[in-house]
Amino acid sequence: MNSNAVVIADSTGVIRFWSVGAEQAFGYSAAEAVGETLDLIVPAEYREAHWDGFRRAVASGAAPLEGQVNPFPVRQADGAVASVPGRLTLVRRAQGQVIAAMVVFE
Repeated sequence: MNSNAVVIADSTGVIRFWSVGAEQAFGYSAAEAVGETLDLIVPAEYREAHWDGFRRAVASGAAPLEGQVNPFPVRQADGAVASVPGRLTLVRRAQGQVIAAMVVFE
């Protein structure tokens, strides 16, 4: 079984999928995470930059970090902040409209 942490948020930044690996890695259950915004795991000091980039990616259909492994600062349930490598993928409709963002953490 793949234990990677996978988080999928819709185009408004609401978490819609939270894998078992995400539960194990970040300490929040799926019941706690699904329906919350990404603020759940984005540390406060990174939120403004995160939301600016998130909104740009949704509006433009492109993200400079997409497809590359990059460090993501993540706030875990115990309050600890860790830099976790992950790969961002924008989920698009056939017409190119972004409907979700997915990060697979490694």
